[in-house]
Amino acid sequence: DSQQYLYETFPEVVSPLEGVENEHFIVWMRTAALPTFRKLYGVIDTDLPKGSTVTFQVDAYFSVSEFSGTKSLVLSTVTWFGGKNNFFGVAFLIVGSICLVVGISLEFNLIYNGPRKAGDKVYLD
Repeated sequence: DSQQYLYETFPEVVSPLEGVENEHFIVWMRTAALPTFRKLYGVIDTDLPKGSTVTFQVDAYFSVSEFSGTKSLVLSTVTWFGGKNNFFGVAFLIVGSICLVVGISLEFNLIYNGPRKAGDKVYLD
């Protein structure tokens, strides 16, 4: 029998009674939507002075060479506009602007032409 449960493979992370307890492990096991992805491990809540040295201890328990994968440690900043990828921020601004323009033009049409008559047979053809 080759069946092995998650708590048998990772006893320090998974309890057989309570399930997964480690938040970092939960984030890592969450399925990524795209083939190239980043998974947030943690957040540094304090401001780091310019030129300061940050030290990390990394333990590699999972091999990625079998599927030509890579691992990286990325330090990034987040602004009010988002993180690394500005696509969603720009897309929301563009779609919101288009909706605003369409709404204003419909309002001007209503003011200029007035509401259409309900039950008018002209609109049936």
